Amino acid sequence: MKTIPVGEEKKRSRWQIPLALLFLAGFGALLIYAPMAVVAMFFPVFILCCLVASFGANFYKTEQRLATSQIRSLAMGLVEIRGQVIVDKPLMSPVYGKPCAGYVLIVQEGEQDDDGRWSWSRVYGEARCNDFRLRDATGEIHVIAEGIDLFGNKHPDDYESIGSSRRQGEILLSQDMDVMLIGEACERDGQTVIAQGKNPKAVFGVALTEDVENRRVLAPLWRVGAFYAAVVAMLGVGVMAMTPAHFAQLHLPGPDTYQQMESIGPVYKWLAWLYREGGFPIPFMAAFGFMLTIFVVLIWARLLLPKGMRLAVGRVLGAWMGLGMVIGGVVTLLLFVAHVDAMKQFLVWMLILLGTLVFSLFEQRKMGVAYKHFAKRVSKDTL
Repeated sequence: MKTIPVGEEKKRSRWQIPLALLFLAGFGALLIYAPMAVVAMFFPVFILCCLVASFGANFYKTEQRLATSQIRSLAMGLVEIRGQVIVDKPLMSPVYGKPCAGYVLIVQEGEQDDDGRWSWSRVYGEARCNDFRLRDATGEIHVIAEGIDLFGNKHPDDYESIGSSRRQGEILLSQDMDVMLIGEACERDGQTVIAQGKNPKAVFGVALTEDVENRRVLAPLWRVGAFYAAVVAMLGVGVMAMTPAHFAQLHLPGPDTYQQMESIGPVYKWLAWLYREGGFPIPFMAAFGFMLTIFVVLIWARLLLPKGMRLAVGRVLGAWMGLGMVIGGVVTLLLFVAHVDAMKQFLVWMLILLGTLVFSLFEQRKMGVAYKHFAKRVSKDTL
């Protein structure tokens, strides 16, 4: 039996809580005394976080680069195979006592707030796994489990209480489980096996095939969504850098000119009203007014358009409503709290609406594939 070091997660160090409180206090002070600094940093930090998150190897990123191989025709080196687990030397799982090739045990400690809601944090983790075999339609192969990552950061589906504020759960690598495995195909004692490679940073792990397929469907949407978000964020940086002189050049009302421009037309009159209100209505229009408008348009589209066109328009408007309402509402609320100029709030909201509309129009195929995939999974689960 081999112990896999997912590790014992100890309780937070004493310095971590004061550091988190200090960070929150600093953020609050910036928001009060230098709100524009918070806003100016928001979009660049967002782009930086997206870039950092894309670096480094992990199971799912590696899986996207590899083609799934058949066991009978494996080449030496890093490979990905799909198969059913064959348990040779079973372990007994620590929570429910079930036989398995390996398990991940997670213990969580909870805190209850004044409203009775629980929040949980992991205080202990342990993974154990014996060697096992994988079988596909072409054959079987032995897997040497030392160093394997079982299921990544997957959480148990259910937990068992072990005290007034503790619970434990387990994830099992069981007989006949359908899994995807990434590891090094190599020769051991004259036999081809899957094991951890010589490079300790190389991916060696196993995940449920269902989870991998879900990631495959969502990955194209995440990538293209990140591109749209980065473009909108960069344009947002430009909007936030605008000065009253830029407003004048573009014939837009500014904090000192909105009263004089109010008489030009109804749009300027409406923007002047937003200035008088300090931009207060914009977050609420972004979250609720936009949703209500799209809902009314959806009803009219259903009544007036033919069926084929109605479905296409409905998908676009539905995706636009969900994305525009959530992202637009959150971002404009942040800008309002930071006391950003009302015109800048409005322009950023318009950028978000334009970006989410273009995304909804041009990425319908990817969204349709994702919708059909998850709808099929839901229908299978309900049968």
